[in-house]
Amino acid sequence: MTIASLLEKPSRELASNRVPSLDKDYSLAEVLHAMEKAKTDRAVLTEGGEPRGIVTLRDVIFKLGTVRTKQAYIGGLHASNFMSEPLAYVEASNALKKALELMVDRNFTSVPVIEDGRLAGVITRRELAEAVADEPEASDIRAVDVMRSFLVSVDLQARILHVRQLLAQYDLSVVPVMHEGRFVGVVGVDEIAEVFIAYYDLARGEPKRHTPLKYVVVADAVRMRPPRVEPDSSLAEAALKMAETGYRAVIVVDDEKPVGFISGVEIANALLSRGSRA
Repeated sequence: MTIASLLEKPSRELASNRVPSLDKDYSLAEVLHAMEKAKTDRAVLTEGGEPRGIVTLRDVIFKLGTVRTKQAYIGGLHASNFMSEPLAYVEASNALKKALELMVDRNFTSVPVIEDGRLAGVITRRELAEAVADEPEASDIRAVDVMRSFLVSVDLQARILHVRQLLAQYDLSVVPVMHEGRFVGVVGVDEIAEVFIAYYDLARGEPKRHTPLKYVVVADAVRMRPPRVEPDSSLAEAALKMAETGYRAVIVVDDEKPVGFISGVEIANALLSRGSRA
């Protein structure tokens, strides 16, 4: 199969049921438990069985740990308070190209697929990665030509809340962590979410009594072995590592220095770019 033919496939063919679907009146704690069980970072929220919006770990980290919520009874917080709406989606019969255009134009990391008003599945970076890892043409695309360059890095003593600010400021999903000029890992949405969620006792629905979030540093959350490739590695190789690990980004490392990353958006952009040349 060529990339051009892949782009013409109906979106339903790549949509999966990995992403849980729950009523919007569920508590945030219930939705987080469902996401953890499904090993995903998002959930579609419904009203009367119809998709209404989506909540992601990124939404959670930018609303939890604020002045308004840091002392909140998390069991009493509705997931809808963290939901992005209205839901942006594609129809099941729409070509995959339309879903990828939506991802790139809106910087989305997933696209729900709707059929007859109901959720048919969700196309996430993982489905894209699995498709691209098996695509022969992707072996001819270099990681360095696809990656998004890193503009910032942090050290092990940087505050987690500062990293959250950088993610928002630069619209990133991960930031490289350096120690004495050496690349030691990354910290991003997943790692910050883990810190924030651990801060709350989900069973009791209240903050745990330990180190305040403002004092938590990167050293407490760094991911030491993120998936990585070299600049001349192929997009297919990067996609395979993303599919195998399920992590949100593959880090491009040149001479032991992190120079960029490839996420679902970069994969989508690469497919659209190559497909337009066909």
